[in-house]
Amino acid sequence: MMEMTNEIEMLSFETLSDAVAGNAAAFRQVTRLLPAGGAGSKVYPPTHSGGIYAWEKRRIAKDTVVNTVLLDSVQSQANRMEQALLDAHRAGKLKFPLLQVDFSEHFANIGIVTTLDAPHRIADAIFRDSMLYGKKFRESDVGMAFVDSNIRNATGLFQYCPHALVFGVWDSTGSKGGLGNKFQRAIVSEIVGIQAENGVHTSSRIDPLGITRAAEIYETENGDWTLDPERARKNDRGEPVRSRPSEFVHGNIPPTIEVVGRDRDPIRGGVTMDYAVQTTVLSLPALRRLRFPVDGNEKEEYNDAARTVLAALALAAVVHMREQGYDLRSRCLLIPEYSAQFELIENNGKMEKFDLDACNADRIFEKAVAEAKERGLPWQDHVINLEPEERLEQLISQSRTTSALEEE
Repeated sequence: MMEMTNEIEMLSFETLSDAVAGNAAAFRQVTRLLPAGGAGSKVYPPTHSGGIYAWEKRRIAKDTVVNTVLLDSVQSQANRMEQALLDAHRAGKLKFPLLQVDFSEHFANIGIVTTLDAPHRIADAIFRDSMLYGKKFRESDVGMAFVDSNIRNATGLFQYCPHALVFGVWDSTGSKGGLGNKFQRAIVSEIVGIQAENGVHTSSRIDPLGITRAAEIYETENGDWTLDPERARKNDRGEPVRSRPSEFVHGNIPPTIEVVGRDRDPIRGGVTMDYAVQTTVLSLPALRRLRFPVDGNEKEEYNDAARTVLAALALAAVVHMREQGYDLRSRCLLIPEYSAQFELIENNGKMEKFDLDACNADRIFEKAVAEAKERGLPWQDHVINLEPEERLEQLISQSRTTSALEEE
């Protein structure tokens, strides 16, 4: 990995606080990434409907338009940042409000679902259909604080689920439906492969038992196989239903190439590319739209303190995700070409670079929270535990039973 030789100042709490309270436009981080296997090695993007990748023509410079492929979407990057925050919370590195529903008693494989796990965060149906202190969640004090929140008064959501104000939330599952409160994403990130080219998908299998396609087997009623035609499932004419060993994962699979998919494009064959770019932007105007009155009184010092907490939480999410690396999925491990800095961009286009690691990001966040508390902003430090409603547990059980019957 190449290291930048110029000395870059570490971002401080004062710089962050001034940027939020002032008129700065954004914090931005642009990271250039290379395949771990080196130049020319394949990486595998996420597949979409039909087994195809998300291709796009993008302008990357004046008069330069190139083929690009999406390697990690805005939604996926948000999920990775949320999981990085959750890991830091559980490791005791960051303390912030968190709600969770515990399914462990009846569904050990589900375990605990937090507002950092649920797709719609605190607005998710999982929380809507859970109980807190003997009440339906949305009828509890915590639930009502969320339901009553809006951009003119986001104090309740700040108190119990501040990450929803960073990553965005839309209360589309409540009684108001699509008219429920909505908060835009303040932070956006994606990873795109530049100058990308299609690959082809190959497959093969060597059977150590040497079973050939010529072997005659039959299907049974329970989805298994048999050599005895008398025990086989019968078709409409009363004949045993023949099958092939390969249907039950026996026998050789000769080397094959999956050539084309929809629009004559190769599918699921990976891509080669010149490099990838991760672009992350934290919008400060998006945070400034939020207001945080305390006890019915709105002061700019309350707004600035709460917004600084949210900005610090967002930057902590970025650096904790970055320090976990870029192993996006099977056969898609990327390596930063150099250590990326944050750029603070002013409204006049002026730019200043800062370094930031997880340790310093955690310190900035801790100081921001302390300042907010001193100004009287409410902040829930401990985890709030909910219990799933009985009907939600029954729905899970019924769904699993139905699924098992369908598979049979």
